[in-house]
Amino acid sequence: MGTPKLGRIPSMRERVEDSLSAYRNVLVSLLSRYVSQGKGLLQPHHLIDAVATLGDDARTKLSEGPFSDVLKFAQEAIVLPPFVAVAVRPRPGVWEYVRVNVHELSVEQLSASEYLQIKEELVDER
Repeated sequence: MGTPKLGRIPSMRERVEDSLSAYRNVLVSLLSRYVSQGKGLLQPHHLIDAVATLGDDARTKLSEGPFSDVLKFAQEAIVLPPFVAVAVRPRPGVWEYVRVNVHELSVEQLSASEYLQIKEELVDER
């Protein structure tokens, strides 16, 4: 009998990258909706409401992909076009921060201080 192996849980950055690879058009459409609202802070219900405006096929694709975990655990998102930065809390005491450039479709992992710096930029511009 084989020894069970412990697998590594993919980071939120990896989940977003995987989603971009698998569902590029759907994710671009969703992220573009966030960016089209202009600069701001989006709460979890705003993120989910934008998904509801997508077509049935697009919603199904998102719900089946790894990006559904990102949305499920998202606590807030900061929109500073062309970037969308998301604070994700996959479990108590664990926070991950990712930033997506909607135009280039690049994804980067952020530290807590980098995320807070982006949040300060948003507040300072208001």
